[in-house]
Formats: sequence, C-alpha cells, structure tokens
Amino acid sequence: MSEKDTKYIPVQYVPMSCEEDEIDLREILKTLWKHRVFILLFTLFMTTAAVVYAFMVTPVYETKADIQVGYVSNSNSNSNSNSNSNSNSKIYLIEPNAAKIFIHNNFAVTENKNLAYPKVDVNFVKKTDDILSLKIMDISNDSGKRYLDKILEAIKKEEERKLNSFVENVNSQIEILKKQKTEYKKQLQMFETQLKEVKDPVMYQALLNNIKDYQKDILNIELKIDSLKSKISPANITRTHVIGKVIQNDHPIKPKKKLIVTVAFVTGLILSIFLVFFMEFVKSFKEER
Repeated sequence: MSEKDTKYIPVQYVPMSCEEDEIDLREILKTLWKHRVFILLFTLFMTTAAVVYAFMVTPVYETKADIQVGYVSNSNSNSNSNSNSNSNSKIYLIEPNAAKIFIHNNFAVTENKNLAYPKVDVNFVKKTDDILSLKIMDISNDSGKRYLDKILEAIKKEEERKLNSFVENVNSQIEILKKQKTEYKKQLQMFETQLKEVKDPVMYQALLNNIKDYQKDILNIELKIDSLKSKISPANITRTHVIGKVIQNDHPIKPKKKLIVTVAFVTGLILSIFLVFFMEFVKSFKEER
C-alpha cells in the first residue's frame, strides 16, 4: 500500500480532568441529596440548641458613667503659668490614681465569688487626669445603677475623712492667724497710745512707721483668714459626682442572640456535610475490604 492510500483518522482529545470534575460534582450533589434529611435535622438541632442557650443564659446589661473626682478649689492659685493653672487650682480630696485603685480593688471583683456579676471596668477618660470612666456589667439596668450608687457612696465616705482632716487643718491655721492678729492689735494700740504722748519728732516718726507696718500686717492676716475660709466654703468644695447622664441600654450586651444562632446554623450545616462525607468514606472503605 502506498503512502497516498494511507488514511489518517483524527482522534479528538477530551481532557480527563474536566470530565472527572464533572463526575465528582455530580457525585457530591447526589451524596448531599441522598443525606438531605440528616443534614437538615442536624443543622436544625444545632440551631435549636443555640436558640435555647441564647434565651436561657442570663442576660448582661452595661451601665456607663463618667465620674469627676472630688476636689477643693485653691483660691491661692495664680494664673501666671498657663500650663500649671489646672493642677494648681485643685486640691484633690482623693488623688485620682488612688480613686481608680480604690474602685478596682473594692468593686472590680464581687464579694461573692460564686457570682460572675457585677463587674466593673475603670479607666481615665482620654486627655483627662481626674475624670474616671466606669463600665458596670450586671444582670439588669437597675442593679447596675444601684452598684454605681454604691461605688459613689463608698468614695464619698473616703472623701469625708479627707475633707474633715482638711477642714480641721485649715481651721487650726485660721485660729493661729487670729491669735497673731490679736497680738498685733495690742501692739498697735500701745504704739497709738505712745504716739499721743511722745513729743520728740524722731520718736514720733518711728512710732508712726511702726503703726503703719502693724496695720499692713493686720490687713495681710485678714486677707489670709478670708482666703482660708474660702477654701472650706461649700461653694469651693466639689464632691465626687457623675458628669452628664448615666448611659444604659434597654438591650443586653450579652448574649448576642443573633450572632449565636447564625454561628450555630453555619457550624451545624458545615459539620453535617462533613459527617455525611465521612460516613460515605467509611462505607466505601468497608465495601472495598
């Protein structure tokens, strides 16, 4: 046979991978459809369990409040330095850091260790050094508000001791100044009496100068007494208090029911599909053996 009589039959090439992929996809869908009842029931079970858990677990509510630490306005502070004017104008009844530690040590952990709540998170408000931000997590808004009032009451009791000590100190300084003022007045009266009797011009001028000095000293003492009295005036004393409103939400922050149910549904669906293929694998393995 010559080369001219030879016929070549073209062979069409079919990619095996595409055909296999198509077959595998069909098999996967068939397997899923075959076990659709199991997948549905398993997913429904997981979702139902999540719904039951979400509605049975104790809800947790959050109470937020910003607290201004108590202080006494310092009337002696001057405004020569703008950078230090704020720190010089306040005498804290409790140092802000000490107030933060006091709240953390006494209220961040509940007295009853069997109870998970209430819990307290305390930090300084950004860009401030004497305003504390409190977050109280409790089983209800009412109990969270009561716990906030309990914290404020405890801080005010600590402040009361500091304030009483401060007031006693200021009153003792006032008493010392009053005694000094009384002595100066006696000296002033003595100089004024001598001034009426003296005839020597030099002595007269010396007495007159002494009188002016004592009058000036008495005036300075009176100004100091007024300044000290203003320190303990109720108008200059700021007790620890809540700034603005106490923020509470009608909805609990925990549990997040929608998230729990959604995650349970997706997890149940994925896990049921995995179990289906695992069971099919075990079945095929036994058949091969």
